[in-house]
Amino acid sequence: MKRNIFVSIFIAGIVLTSQGAVRADSLVYAAPGFYIVQGTTIAVAPFQNLTQAQFAGDRVSNYIATTFARSRMFRVYGENLFQIRMPYAGLNPALPVDRSIAMKIGQPAGLNYVIFGSVVEYGYQLTPQGIRTLPIVGVDVRIVDIHSGRIVFAGSFAKEGASGGTLDGVAKEVVREFYEKAVK
Repeated sequence: MKRNIFVSIFIAGIVLTSQGAVRADSLVYAAPGFYIVQGTTIAVAPFQNLTQAQFAGDRVSNYIATTFARSRMFRVYGENLFQIRMPYAGLNPALPVDRSIAMKIGQPAGLNYVIFGSVVEYGYQLTPQGIRTLPIVGVDVRIVDIHSGRIVFAGSFAKEGASGGTLDGVAKEVVREFYEKAVK
């Protein structure tokens, strides 16, 4: 009996693994009553890259800007807004964007919200022999309301893709999950 249960669980795991994401974790906070109204002006700040993968932060912030822009529901500015405006605000453009920087850049730009965060995982699991296996992407995301200065959305999202999957494919899945939770 126990052996049959184990075999059933093992087979279900193989089926789920072959269907796509193996692991998906997310922790989300949304302020009571928070929702993004159509026509809202949003900027996506450059994401801090806390991984060894070159350009992981740029890729994720670009995927987020593209996802919001594709919806055609919002006016979206990408990370260039920060790279151009930070020196004029007396800030080093290499600084990671946090709530205070988002406010300093967002208010004069007439933004409603700024999305910022960091990429905490962007790579492949390795076997003890050093062979790449499953792609893993983890992202921490914050949305600040520029008018109130409050963090109205905070989330941590992580996915482990299937064997043979790509990092960019998993990153896009993570961004899609964030978008679905943030926009509702």
